[in-house]
Amino acid sequence: MMHIHFTEDQYEMLKEVVNLAMGQAGKDLATILKSFVDLSVPEIQVIEAENVANKVLQESVFSETEKVNLFRQAFHNSSLFQGESIVIFNNETRQRFSEILGLSGNMDAVEEIDFMLELTNLMVGACLNSISEQLFNQGMIFSSPELLSENKELRSVAYDIFKRRNLKWDYTLLSKITFNLKDKSFKSDLLIFISEAAINAVNKSLDKLLAEL
Repeated sequence: MMHIHFTEDQYEMLKEVVNLAMGQAGKDLATILKSFVDLSVPEIQVIEAENVANKVLQESVFSETEKVNLFRQAFHNSSLFQGESIVIFNNETRQRFSEILGLSGNMDAVEEIDFMLELTNLMVGACLNSISEQLFNQGMIFSSPELLSENKELRSVAYDIFKRRNLKWDYTLLSKITFNLKDKSFKSDLLIFISEAAINAVNKSLDKLLAEL
């Protein structure tokens, strides 16, 4: 990993790119949830595969023992920018969807999963399309979002999904964003894993943006 390096200027530019992207995702999410969405400061860093599970646990908005639901969506474009996103909702948020949406009756389990799939598609799509447009002047292509894990403790899920032998890369550029409603009735983590092959493409694009300043 030692040869993967962002200069201070590149890192600041990347933070600006991600900030703009998460702002778009927050705006789209607020439209669906009919409430202002608070966004965390994005956490962006290159991480070795063996450290990913611990990093996810340390920086999540959720505690290690909270029951959570994870959704996965892959993405790529023609500029060698590719990776995967994981969106995490806890059970408390899941159980309050009907209340958040102002529905008279409760959602059943299938409706809850469908709604979380819809939110995953919206959050990932808005954020990654914005990043791709800013860095590469093109949109992103996405797989369909899928349920990765349901109703399990975050610690158990993290160490299961992010086992070193399960990961196809040695390191990743990880961006983590937390979404909250003002009244805390909704909270979610968005994790964006950029493949090691794509990091060089990101590096070059950041240099182009910096040269245009």
